[in-house]
Amino acid sequence: MKLNKLPSSALSFIGWLSFFTLLPFLLILGMSFLQKGEYGGYQFIVTFENYLRCFDWIYARVLLKTLWLAFIATSTCLMVGFPVAYYLARAQGPMKQLGLVLLFIPFWTNFILRIYGIISLAGNHGLLNQILLGFGLIHTPLEILYTRTGVYLGLVYNYLPFLVVPIYSALEKLDPSFREAAQDLGANRVNTFWRVVVPNIKEGVLVGSLFVFVPMMGEYVIPDLLGGAKEMFLGNIMVSQFFVMQDWPFGSSIAGLLSVFLFLALYLQTRWQAEKTA
Repeated sequence: MKLNKLPSSALSFIGWLSFFTLLPFLLILGMSFLQKGEYGGYQFIVTFENYLRCFDWIYARVLLKTLWLAFIATSTCLMVGFPVAYYLARAQGPMKQLGLVLLFIPFWTNFILRIYGIISLAGNHGLLNQILLGFGLIHTPLEILYTRTGVYLGLVYNYLPFLVVPIYSALEKLDPSFREAAQDLGANRVNTFWRVVVPNIKEGVLVGSLFVFVPMMGEYVIPDLLGGAKEMFLGNIMVSQFFVMQDWPFGSSIAGLLSVFLFLALYLQTRWQAEKTA
């Protein structure tokens, strides 16, 4: 379809998307190929040095840690979120409405407030440690904050709803007659779940996992507040390069590297959907 045949609303949306999304991305991408001058400023010399620098061991180690922790947190969100989505899809009446309200409450709360809620809960003098100390289960407070465990808990807590919603939507669209046909053919609940339900909601699981994994890769606030200086993510290094070191080309190259992971994930998803519909 030619652009002159598109409705004005579609043209407005394309223009808005290009100006506020595509143009900033192209500016960051172009900046990543520049070089920071020795006495400040930037030299307009096209170079791949910034991208090669991303694979220095000091940064590659942070990248691997970011990938690993994001993968573990995404897997945990999937293990916890799938039963929740399955229950909400099968529930009826007031229980379903209550479950949906509880699911969407985190979206109504400020992101920073949710993180400080974790700090007040899991700190050395927080509610969790006070309860465990009160019952005599521990003798010294558990060290959760400013550790990798704190970052992990923060990621799971804040991103869990983003995975539940796509899976719940896929389960809601699943035709109930599929389950009934499987049971009529002699399949038990376990076989019905693994051979009928799961194959038909794979797209929702994949989309939900991407909604969680990709933002975790560029997360900055959670590692900064819950992990401290010892647990830096790739996003923390990127922000420090922009606002502390004033090395915008190198910071842009890190942002470009994260974008490569995003586009690769989207490409694999698109290819998987194309093979499914072929």
